[in-house]
Amino acid sequence: MAETILHRPDRVALYCRISTINHGQDVGLQTPELRQFAEARSWQVFGEYLDEGISGAKDSRTELNRLMTDAHKRRFDVVCVWRFDRFMRSVSHLLRALETCKALGIDFVSFSEQMDTSTPAGKMVFTIQICGSRVVIL
Repeated sequence: MAETILHRPDRVALYCRISTINHGQDVGLQTPELRQFAEARSWQVFGEYLDEGISGAKDSRTELNRLMTDAHKRRFDVVCVWRFDRFMRSVSHLLRALETCKALGIDFVSFSEQMDTSTPAGKMVFTIQICGSRVVIL
C-alpha cells in the first residue's frame, strides 16, 4: 500500500534591519516584498525579526540574536533577508552565520541579490561565489 506523504510548507523567518530611524529608512520598505515572496513560494511566515536603528557592523543585535536562537531550535526552515548587507556587514560574520544555517539545515535567501540556497541553481551559484572567498559552505 502506497503511503501518502503530506508536504508541510516551509517555515520562513524574515529578517530586516535599518541602521537609522527617522532618516528615510523604514523596515516597512523591506517587509512587504519579503512577505509577498514567501507567499508566492507557499512558505509559512514563522516570524519577522526587525532590528531598527542598529548598525549592521554590530555582531550582537536583539532581533538577530533571537533569530539565531530560534534557528538553533529549528523553528523555521528558511531565512529570508532583503539584502546581505541588511543581515551582516562583515563578510566573516556573514559566512559564520551562513555556515551555522547550513549546519542546522536552514536555507538562506537574499531577495535583492536573488540568492536562494533552497533551489539547486541557487546552491550552485552560492557555492561558486563563496568558493571565490575560499570558504565552501554548500
